[in-house]
Amino acid sequence: MKINMKKNLVAILALAATPAFLHAVDSYSEVVGYSKENLPAGQHFFTPSFLKAPVYTGTANLSGKNVSGISVVGSVGMTTFSDRPNFPTYYLEITSGDYAGTYYDIDSNTSTTLVLKDTPNTSGAVSVVIRPHVTLGDVIKADSGIGEYSDSIAVYDKTGGFTAYYFAGGVVTGDDFSTEMSHVPVSPGKGVGINTGATLNVTTQGLVRKGNLKVPVYAGAVNVVGAFNPSQAVKLTALNLATELDAYSDSVVLYNSTGNLGLIAIAYSDGANVTNDNFDAYTSDSSPSVSTKGSMLINPGVAKYITLPGAVQ
Repeated sequence: MKINMKKNLVAILALAATPAFLHAVDSYSEVVGYSKENLPAGQHFFTPSFLKAPVYTGTANLSGKNVSGISVVGSVGMTTFSDRPNFPTYYLEITSGDYAGTYYDIDSNTSTTLVLKDTPNTSGAVSVVIRPHVTLGDVIKADSGIGEYSDSIAVYDKTGGFTAYYFAGGVVTGDDFSTEMSHVPVSPGKGVGINTGATLNVTTQGLVRKGNLKVPVYAGAVNVVGAFNPSQAVKLTALNLATELDAYSDSVVLYNSTGNLGLIAIAYSDGANVTNDNFDAYTSDSSPSVSTKGSMLINPGVAKYITLPGAVQ
């Protein structure tokens, strides 16, 4: 049965009526990338495309949320502010075995152990990499042209909610326009909502991703997912959506990047192919594409992973 598009559109329209919108891995490249995306005035979904340098690459032993056998210097756990919300600063990504490409936020650590926020789907000895999160402060900067006290950024959670952030005094803030919130993380492969009154120049840079990433998506949430290659859009048929989506029910919704969130396409799976909303199979020529500023919204019936290819494989 097709997704309840009325419910989906109501959720998007309700979101648009808020302040936030009113105005598996083989190896890693050490190539540094740079991208400047121009977002016209209006509403957008945007996904950062680059990574930060790892602080640990090697093996680890997993047991529930506990990780041992690693070596890190200093804190890689949650922020410890007393006057504002705290968030994860680093994540652990598994880079070997069946769950390569899955990642988990780090709650706390010693120099040789970690406690994760969630329990991995595997245990025992695995290869891992530990990286800092990309943050809102990395994505939105003073020279981007963002309007202070008016333009906004929406960060979505797994429950279907979101938090709106703004820009004031040269930094990302909460809705009080004074509490700095530049430390809010943007999870790998995930995107944010941006509402801008004028053209916004989003400049990102970092390490180019190599190899697949498994991005978690959740039922009832606004799952904004983008591509890792800012120079080239990725066809939906080039992803694993045909087998990762539940046939005839989970959907992928693509909006344009011109500022009005115009609908481009709604895609499904028939169990073997990515299809349009009439369940006619797309070909590589007819398939719509996803990019960093033309991110897709995934609507699953149950939580699952969506595989994103790196900028290089």
